[in-house]
Amino acid sequence: MGGVIHQSRLISETAFADVSLVIITLNEAENLPSLFESVPKTVEVIILDSGSTDRTCQIAEAFGARVVHRAFDNFASQKNYAMSLASRPWTLCLDADELPDEQLWQAIGVATSRAPQENCAFSMTRRLIFLGQKMRFGRTQDQVVRLFRSHSAGYQNEIHETIILPDGTTVRPLDGVMWHKSYKDLDDYFSKFNRYTTMMASSRWRNNKSRPGVFLMAARLPVDFIIRYVLKLGFLDGWNGFLWAALSSFYSLIKYAKLKEISEKVSG
Repeated sequence: MGGVIHQSRLISETAFADVSLVIITLNEAENLPSLFESVPKTVEVIILDSGSTDRTCQIAEAFGARVVHRAFDNFASQKNYAMSLASRPWTLCLDADELPDEQLWQAIGVATSRAPQENCAFSMTRRLIFLGQKMRFGRTQDQVVRLFRSHSAGYQNEIHETIILPDGTTVRPLDGVMWHKSYKDLDDYFSKFNRYTTMMASSRWRNNKSRPGVFLMAARLPVDFIIRYVLKLGFLDGWNGFLWAALSSFYSLIKYAKLKEISEKVSG
């Protein structure tokens, strides 16, 4: 991987004229305004909506975004279709609940205006905001590739989709942080928890993937908690650090319990 892209001063809005921002949405009226406020004016913004019943589409159109409608099938397919609509040389693929800070936007502008001609893509640091708190520990930070040459990359996997880049692509990290405002409260967390564990279980069943045995799961749950809360210093994030470690450890158990339930319903 190459070196970090640094910038010493703010750059012009024209540096973003080669960037298409693509976002898939479903009822994201609460998240879009703060994201749109951060977007440089010369960025092309494309919204692929899958049937929002709130003001998502009106907010996007008022901002000047191009809004396209498509029924949702899975995350990878939806994002791939959204990326196919990009008309600029560079595609930036974000979720509606992700918010690049100013330093990251500046790094994006520098990267796209000064990138070498060879195949390259850029990764960014994503950090979690959990129940209103900016988390620091406990596996709440990762590195994700979200900026690449248009029509060169694609996603695979129905859920927790993975980016696939052309062979020989050089990935370079960018300065700054992309904040992930994934859960506004516990009701929102458990709503997403229930939806995603069901989707994961259904996907595994369709692909004939087995579930771990009961003893392995019994060991995995406390081990995962200890890793997040103790080894990865989640305790330093206070109550939210404990809650995040506990709930995240519980995720796999429920996913596999639902897979067992689906299998029994089909076979029974």
